[in-house]
Amino acid sequence: MKIKFLSIGFLGVGLLLLSFFFQTPTVKFSKDFYYNYESNSIFGKNELIDISPEIVDYKYDKNFVIVKQKPKYINDSMYDYPEDYKYANGLGEYYYWLIILGEKTVLGPLTYEDFSEVCKLNNVVLD
Repeated sequence: MKIKFLSIGFLGVGLLLLSFFFQTPTVKFSKDFYYNYESNSIFGKNELIDISPEIVDYKYDKNFVIVKQKPKYINDSMYDYPEDYKYANGLGEYYYWLIILGEKTVLGPLTYEDFSEVCKLNNVVLD
């Protein structure tokens, strides 16, 4: 009886370790926002806005996250965009987002011109 119990214990520990190693990789920007590699999306916790795929590039520091996105035309639930996202030039174009981490504020989707202006207003220096 002890052998079965030990085998089940080792199996449980093994499964726990495997789940740890095969977790979806993420980049945590703050306690409220993170990037998920598998879905290529940025998620906000609770009621905060998510930025759907396709994330082309992002940069971040302790204050801001800058995101470049090219939303796709794919008819799939993963690519359903909320009605309040205003993609001014339609899907398939590049858009930009600014996440102000301390304020838990997400600004976007923005055209590059609008994004540049928002960055100036928030003292974000673009490379």
